[in-house]
Amino acid sequence: MRTIEDSRAGSRAGSERTEDSGLHRTGAWTGRARILVIDDEPLLGRTLSFMLEENHDVVVVEGGAEALRRLGEDARFDLVLCDLDMPGVNGSSVHNAVERVHPELVPRFVLMTGGACAGWAEDFLARYSGARLEKPFSAADVEQVLALVG
Repeated sequence: MRTIEDSRAGSRAGSERTEDSGLHRTGAWTGRARILVIDDEPLLGRTLSFMLEENHDVVVVEGGAEALRRLGEDARFDLVLCDLDMPGVNGSSVHNAVERVHPELVPRFVLMTGGACAGWAEDFLARYSGARLEKPFSAADVEQVLALVG
């Protein structure tokens, strides 16, 4: 299963996810990161918060419109995890707004995708060169992408 794609880190297509990458023990990321999770599924947001809150400060928002409001108030995040396929303001729209208003976040912007995509999503992903997490993923996968963008 592909867990991450990052043009700076080379292709990771076909890499297998491990439940524990060991990054949290190697010191690859030494600080307490501030992470914004954007997803229209409240259960996924709560699960990610639970998975990450021991080592990081996690802010969860439900959907793209709420994310844009939150970023307008405070954009100091070390990592932004954004679902691609959301109703209303989708991940593509959030990414485009981040590029315009908060370009410093672009290298720390990670799309979360669940596989099957609509045509608009496939078109966006064909142009998107940033990091990506394929659902389902583990806390270790998030730590790995945090080390890559941090």
